[in-house]
Amino acid sequence: MSMNTKLVRRTTLAAVVMGLLGLTGTLAAPPVNAFQEGTLATCNATWYGAEGEIPEGWPTASGEPFSRWALKAAHNSLPFGTQVTVTYQGRSVTVTINDRGNFGGATCLDLTYGAFRQIADVDLGTIPVQYEVLR
Repeated sequence: MSMNTKLVRRTTLAAVVMGLLGLTGTLAAPPVNAFQEGTLATCNATWYGAEGEIPEGWPTASGEPFSRWALKAAHNSLPFGTQVTVTYQGRSVTVTINDRGNFGGATCLDLTYGAFRQIADVDLGTIPVQYEVLR
């Protein structure tokens, strides 16, 4: 696992802890109408939820219980409940945004372990993806 992947995971865990402590001012979502159905974007995606990293059932930023196998993702501004299709090298997975992350650079999505496994080998850590906002 690369050092960058470990940093992204720690950053995501820090965002979860900040949310639990009520320190979410910089992680707040924009108004729901800021993203429209059909919006396409390209960025890098990472994954989180390695075994033992986050306890199953731990609240995500949306309050929904965390599951490493769920088809969910963290995004720093898409509204909770937004469904997006994420595509990597012709393989796609549809996920629901239920968490936040403090991403840097071109990384914009943090997929759960289960979602990332649907489209790529988790040993890659970070992959370039295209995503489409469904609703």
